[in-house]
Amino acid sequence: LPDSVDIMRSKDKQSAMTAVVLFWEVSLLYLTMACPRVLSFALCPPTPKLRRHQPYARLRPWSVQQERSSQTSSSLAALLGMDTVSNSDLLTSPEAIKQAFSLATFLPQPFWGFLILAPNAKITRQILGDYKVPILLSLVHLFIVSDSILQPGGTAPITEFSGVFDPAGAPQQSMMGMMRYPSFVSEEWSHVLTWDLFVGRWIWLDGLERGVFTPHSTLLCNLIGPPGLLLHVFTSLVTGKGLPEGTQSEGGED
Repeated sequence: LPDSVDIMRSKDKQSAMTAVVLFWEVSLLYLTMACPRVLSFALCPPTPKLRRHQPYARLRPWSVQQERSSQTSSSLAALLGMDTVSNSDLLTSPEAIKQAFSLATFLPQPFWGFLILAPNAKITRQILGDYKVPILLSLVHLFIVSDSILQPGGTAPITEFSGVFDPAGAPQQSMMGMMRYPSFVSEEWSHVLTWDLFVGRWIWLDGLERGVFTPHSTLLCNLIGPPGLLLHVFTSLVTGKGLPEGTQSEGGED
């Protein structure tokens, strides 16, 4: 009986080996007949062509390349009707103040959205809980002021600004005259928007601390400034929260 079992096992092995050999022969025949290009590519891959590097002597010196690049830029600027200016001139140009004006206008608006629409959200506290946003806006305002002073005739509005504080003159007329200076308009506008957000942030923080509803007050502060602060004081009194901390007189203390 053991001999018959061994014979059967040996026959099974032979059959399996025959099946494997037959499978590989059929596969090779299929590749040879149906995919000759694939087979030839696998057995004899093409030799890649080597690119010829230019000798170092043919490379242009850096100074020549830089000169030609500047000539191309000048020609393109002349074609477009633009004047070429250096980086330092660009920072002290009216265009820089124009860009800073747009930045001072649109940069605070997303932060107002957090104060008005999500005053109790965690992300609002993370973004506006410290002074980084007011400091950022203050830096934009400082750039406008500094850039205006560095420009030719930039100090003219400063000398004319004294007429605004002349009680014997026409302060309102003097202020209207100042509005003809783009640098002064940019400075005043960024000035107003920065302080509006600073006060709106304070209203929001006071509301969080004392449990006062603030979205309507911060919205009004964003629109017309000081009335938003008055609305917050009114809301605090109506809801029984009292005046904001630091405004009540403390009797009995000198």
